[in-house]
Amino acid sequence: MKFLIKTFGVLAALSLFPAAAQQEKGSVKKKAPSKETPAKAPAVKTVDGGKVEKKIIGKWAPDPEAMMKEIQKGLADNPSAALPLPLPLIQAIMKNMAVKVQKGEITIHAMGEKQTATYKITKVDKAANKLTMQITGEEGVREGSATVEEKKDGSKTLTLEKDGEKFVLNSITASEFEKRRNADAKPPIFPGPK
Repeated sequence: MKFLIKTFGVLAALSLFPAAAQQEKGSVKKKAPSKETPAKAPAVKTVDGGKVEKKIIGKWAPDPEAMMKEIQKGLADNPSAALPLPLPLIQAIMKNMAVKVQKGEITIHAMGEKQTATYKITKVDKAANKLTMQITGEEGVREGSATVEEKKDGSKTLTLEKDGEKFVLNSITASEFEKRRNADAKPPIFPGPK
């Protein structure tokens, strides 16, 4: 599985967190384990995330509208870039994607697959509800941030950011999370010639 930056192109904002966009299980070829040892995370001074970290812990799903804006922004910034998947397929995958944040780890569920990365908090900005983190996943160690916005209706928006790219998530209920987490592993069907 790859980070969303490699899987969805402009959805690169999630590159600091893992995800999968796999074909049908029967046709997926697993990548052979790398003979190289993954880089170890450099020692960092970690801090307690306190109340801000408690706000990011929960169940999340991509905000389709915000993510489409990020895709359009990415394409405008790099007109020669091509999406690795058709836009309707990206939209369908986002509809069934779920993210679970627990203390110290983030798990992405997509199309019947899951991938987990760990994080260490290096800085807390309480006023902005923002955490700066070191994330360790399949592709090594990355720096990123997580910012939470609490809305008047009780919902929350989590913005994950790396290298100026954003991935916007909305809080979801436990039942919606389970529905998305247990989504079929087959690629979504969208209109078009067969």
